[in-house]
Amino acid sequence: MYGIYDGGQVIAQFAAPLTVRSNVPVFQSDTLSLRRFTTKRAAQRWEIESNLEPLTFGAQALFAHLVQKGLHDTLQVIVPQNYGVIKARTATVSPVTATGSLGATQVTVDGNTGLIPKGTFLKFANGGKVYMATSDLTGNGVLNIYPQLKVAVSGTNMYHLDDVVMTCYYDVGTVQGMAYTDGIMMDVGSVKLVEAL
Repeated sequence: MYGIYDGGQVIAQFAAPLTVRSNVPVFQSDTLSLRRFTTKRAAQRWEIESNLEPLTFGAQALFAHLVQKGLHDTLQVIVPQNYGVIKARTATVSPVTATGSLGATQVTVDGNTGLIPKGTFLKFANGGKVYMATSDLTGNGVLNIYPQLKVAVSGTNMYHLDDVVMTCYYDVGTVQGMAYTDGIMMDVGSVKLVEAL
């Protein structure tokens, strides 16, 4: 179950439509001869934009959460895995351990018993950043990741199933209270969450 995570449980599930976007600063310019120059920065963050499942009797937890966190405090979400990843994966053990150096785009995984498919979101226990697998891995071995490691990992737990928790902020425009659609059903509409770096 993917959504806003608080007090050890998901208090509001993500609902369609849902977008997970990789935000990377890119600067482009065209010369007079229309030749294009592009520069990409190393910075990267994940952004989630999603509707939330309308709530009735559990609405008070989300209402209090929205008001308390506002736009200034971090919150946690269970990161939604790609549907293709869910259908393809055969790995059942999480966390596994991983080793990789600062700035690397590969980690060596140990303790894996199945397939971790390309496109899987993952997170290491010693850092706040969420990464994505850019190659398939069956069993133990080398897994390519994006973006490059922000902290070194050495035998560190790596989460990769439905247990990847991302720390983020509510983005501007998110309702900071409650909105009811029919008197008893709270529906705040779309929320945008940006990864806290």
